[in-house]
Amino acid sequence: MNCIPQRPDGVRQPRCKSRSGMTLIELALASSVVVIAILGALGAVTSSSDLTSSTRETTTALAAAQLMMERLHGTPCEEVWARYNDLPLDDLDASGTSTGFAVEGLDARNGDADGLVGRIVLPCPAGPLSELWVDPSLGMPRDLNADGVQDADDRSGDYSVLPVRVLVEWRGRSGDRTIELAGVLGVRR
Repeated sequence: MNCIPQRPDGVRQPRCKSRSGMTLIELALASSVVVIAILGALGAVTSSSDLTSSTRETTTALAAAQLMMERLHGTPCEEVWARYNDLPLDDLDASGTSTGFAVEGLDARNGDADGLVGRIVLPCPAGPLSELWVDPSLGMPRDLNADGVQDADDRSGDYSVLPVRVLVEWRGRSGDRTIELAGVLGVRR
């Protein structure tokens, strides 16, 4: 407030006069606060959108991996080995070996050879099915034909259990992502 001195002739006037309006500094400060608040809100919206996309991708990948694992459990074990190993000579459909599968809504990683985000991993993928194959993620080595002995013989024709992993690897909004399910398929006799 700006104060005005009282006049010498005794006329009464207000002692102080209030100023109106904002100074340039106050206006700049208020604008800065508003801009910071808007940027914070936009950041929260962007983060929320990224999290929603990431959650949607993960849910899609997990559902696809679970569905493939269910399909594998419903397929005769001998067919699983022939269909998903890397040996083209025993392919059931003569289309060439492919251990991959597509998942709608997910993009393959850069440099992915087959362009498919899903993959089925078996022990000894490019050779005979050996009980001595070392792959801790599949619980290998392991007695696959339940004879009580682990050996290097080819067990692709007489196994009782077959460890399997289903991988879904994709390029997501937040970078490269992976979902992995592991299980053991059993021969029904």
